Amino acid sequence: MKLMTAFFTRSEYGPLQPFLDIAKSMGVDAKVLDFCAAYQSSLFSYNFINTVLGAEIEEFKPDVVLAPFDRPEMVPLAYTAYHMSVPVAQLFAGDVAGGAYDDADRFVISNYATYLFCADYNQFVRTTDSQKWAQRIGWRKRIELVGATHFDDMEYVENGVKDYTLVLYNPPSLLSRKEVEKEVVSLCQSIASDDVVYWVAPNGDVNSDLVEEYAKDVNYLKGMPRKEFLGWLKNAKRIVGNSSCMFYEAAYFNMPYHQVGVRNKHREPIADFMCKPGASKRVIEILKEELD
Repeated sequence: MKLMTAFFTRSEYGPLQPFLDIAKSMGVDAKVLDFCAAYQSSLFSYNFINTVLGAEIEEFKPDVVLAPFDRPEMVPLAYTAYHMSVPVAQLFAGDVAGGAYDDADRFVISNYATYLFCADYNQFVRTTDSQKWAQRIGWRKRIELVGATHFDDMEYVENGVKDYTLVLYNPPSLLSRKEVEKEVVSLCQSIASDDVVYWVAPNGDVNSDLVEEYAKDVNYLKGMPRKEFLGWLKNAKRIVGNSSCMFYEAAYFNMPYHQVGVRNKHREPIADFMCKPGASKRVIEILKEELD
């Protein structure tokens, strides 16, 4: 099986990496397009993505294109593959977070996808309901409850630091700069009495520079590999912010969290029985079965 996918920020590549490692170990020929540099530069545009993706799909000829997450940049990935008659697979279909473009974009990707994989039961129900229109016109879609791929590799690197608060805040795309600053000020007030604070760099979205201005007053951690980040997360006494990792990786470590603002305000904690390894393997087995 030949699979193509892409990522645009380090926060996407972290949860994607366990899936790719397992896919390759199961004999999948995976091509991964790294658009991080383009996303951070003046080159970035949806037309740029479409042009590059179209050429890559034409050359690689994948059996399936994976649009793994919910960020806006994933929409042209799904759009391009669909309009080139390449089946689209989606991870985390039916999730709901809040505060960002992601919620609408996630369901747009679902409409392009043939294979929709859900991490939890509530997501499965929402996805099934949202795709009834496709069933009525005879478009066969496969919707599966598989769990979260995050948990397929939770190995971490010890950092030797203990008893600190970890902050990870990404600027919500639906808020103005003034509204983002208001949330960041509220966050700073919530950690004012903490003795030791480490603040992880934001994801590079609009207004990340504003977040960095406040983060420089504490211990600032730049982007890091997944295993290093998991080490920082495991040894924290709590995590503060608005990252989805609070509902996945932090939940795995039973880490207390404090939600700030609107981003991920409506995300549901994943059920305990889904916090186990195996999601990536189930996805690959289903895709191979379908494509065979």
